[in-house]
Amino acid sequence: MASEISVRAAALRARLDGGFVEHARFTGPPVDFSDWIPEELGAVWGALHRAAGFGHDDPARRELAMALLAQASSMNLAPALAGDMFLDALDAARVHDWAYAIGCLACLHGAPPDGSAQLALRILDKPKRWDEQHFAAWLLAQLAGGDAPARFGQMMDERHAHYPMPLTLQELTVLPQLAKPSLLALAGSRYSGHWNRDSIGEADPADVLADDAAYVDFARTILEQAARHIAAIHDGSVPYAADAAFATADSPVLARAARVASYRDDAWFRPVIIVLLPLACVAPGAAKSAPSQSLAMALGHAVETTPTPESLQALRAALAQVRHAGIRKKLERNLKPAERALAERPDIAWRVGMPGPMGKRRQAMLARRLEAGYASEVWFDMDQWRALRDDADIDAVARALVWRTGDGMAFMPDGTGAIDAQGQPVDLPEQGEIGLWHPLHGSGEERAAWQALVAQRRLRQPLRQVYREIYAPPGDGSAPFAGYQLSLRTLLGLARREGWSLDHDEGLSRQFGAWRVSLRIEGRVYPGAGGACTSNGLAPAQMMPMAPVAYSEACRAVDLLVSASALALVEEEQSVEREQRLFYLADLAPGPMAGMRRAVLEQVFADQIGDGRMALEARHLMVGGHAIHLSTGRVTKDGAEAVIEAVAQGSKLGAVPWLPYDEALLEKIAAAAGALLALQRVQPGR
Repeated sequence: MASEISVRAAALRARLDGGFVEHARFTGPPVDFSDWIPEELGAVWGALHRAAGFGHDDPARRELAMALLAQASSMNLAPALAGDMFLDALDAARVHDWAYAIGCLACLHGAPPDGSAQLALRILDKPKRWDEQHFAAWLLAQLAGGDAPARFGQMMDERHAHYPMPLTLQELTVLPQLAKPSLLALAGSRYSGHWNRDSIGEADPADVLADDAAYVDFARTILEQAARHIAAIHDGSVPYAADAAFATADSPVLARAARVASYRDDAWFRPVIIVLLPLACVAPGAAKSAPSQSLAMALGHAVETTPTPESLQALRAALAQVRHAGIRKKLERNLKPAERALAERPDIAWRVGMPGPMGKRRQAMLARRLEAGYASEVWFDMDQWRALRDDADIDAVARALVWRTGDGMAFMPDGTGAIDAQGQPVDLPEQGEIGLWHPLHGSGEERAAWQALVAQRRLRQPLRQVYREIYAPPGDGSAPFAGYQLSLRTLLGLARREGWSLDHDEGLSRQFGAWRVSLRIEGRVYPGAGGACTSNGLAPAQMMPMAPVAYSEACRAVDLLVSASALALVEEEQSVEREQRLFYLADLAPGPMAGMRRAVLEQVFADQIGDGRMALEARHLMVGGHAIHLSTGRVTKDGAEAVIEAVAQGSKLGAVPWLPYDEALLEKIAAAAGALLALQRVQPGR
């Protein structure tokens, strides 16, 4: 077997190196890496990257190499490199090709072989660019040996030593004490400094550093040092200068240390972040400046990605007192994603209950946190759930919601006891788990019973629960929410506030429990983009197997984006005039857009609205118990999607001269409304 394996690796290497083949079109059988061992991949790794690069005039070789590298990436394969194979792989690196070189080091088995130093020096080149990715440069300088580490240290001193608190230099002093996984995590991440939840496809280096005792000690030292420094600025013992408390280059160091402490949920971090974040955001006195804009924003990202109850409390405190408009805008974007992320950590999320004064605002924050845990189906221990209800605000929210026990029994608190959907008393178990009930946990009859009970008792639920929209995968395997023209400005603004990340390959991405979901978008999409784009929908359900509740919550979030930003349906026949009209409509504010659509529908359906058979609401055209969304045409009844046969019967709304919007979408809404009116006539008693 060993000789067979070495034969196929040698044959592929010969092809990649441009060796002799019997015929120009002969390529041999397709290469499948699924049964290759890491040592075999190591034998061809350097050849793959040389063939995939430029510098040779063989497009067929380049195409083969790129396809094989993509295959290896899709299968999460990595080579085993040692001795000459490591040298061969490292030799394929271009000058300043930091990511590839660090990847080779990550795959190195054993000590670096002789000859590694010269290759590392070639990749490093001149020191002037070493600061661009200084962790990678430091690691390669150690590999190069000689005077390379000293030259690296001199370069970093020249660029950072003049800062009042050179935290970057302090961090470099701890690198020799770190374990190899920690060094590779720092050097291998493009986002090792400014990492946040927008860093698509990148692991957070702080997650690895949180298990390294040397870095944990360093993180505590510099965070406590920074908190003392910022407090001294506010008490007047250190002179204040706007945006000068910390160097911009040093803010990522503090943010990374904060994420390390947050992953660990260390007790010492709690009083530190409560001081550091709010005081970094506001100047002493009444000035609208801040001691450090960069630190305030970096810590905001840190709280958003790895929140603790105390760091979320610090973020709210910062927002309550910040006077700098730019900082406020950034931190406001961090708040809702931070609340959702904290709900994903139920073991610590409720440690301090809910901060803030008693009242409706605090209850609303509690409801949002509970709702954010839907996708993960968060459970509370029975004793913990009872203890939380000792808080009056939490109890007020809990009593208006439907819960379920670990064995599936749905109930609503009622005084000191509990009732079921028919209002009958039920006994709760002494021990076990309690979770928030979702409409998908019950049948249609059970959902209707809870809706009737809530209406009968005139309860105002703090979050949409018994009437919550529910979504099931389409039966034909298609991608939901595809085929809409969307306003980019509205879409991107709302997506950022709702916690979506812009992934240039996929569109918009967001985590729902254990699953990452992408809304695929066609068009030029980038921060600040205007005009229109096309929604290609979510990946089909069979490609994205998710728990039913998580899938429904993901679709609900996508529905919000599409509903708020939809302009029109995609049509097979496009024209220059239509594209110009859509571009104009895409840049209108949502208010005027909605107003124009409502005005059109009011005129088209004036008689039906006048006699009470229809009603126009803010976002829906109501026909009996059905709701037709004015932006997407989606029909629902009590939150669940309703399938109706609605076919346009010849008379197109395009004949109406005042139509400001896409005729196909309005026709879809009108056809659905007509079908529902006809259904009312057939079933007048319902």
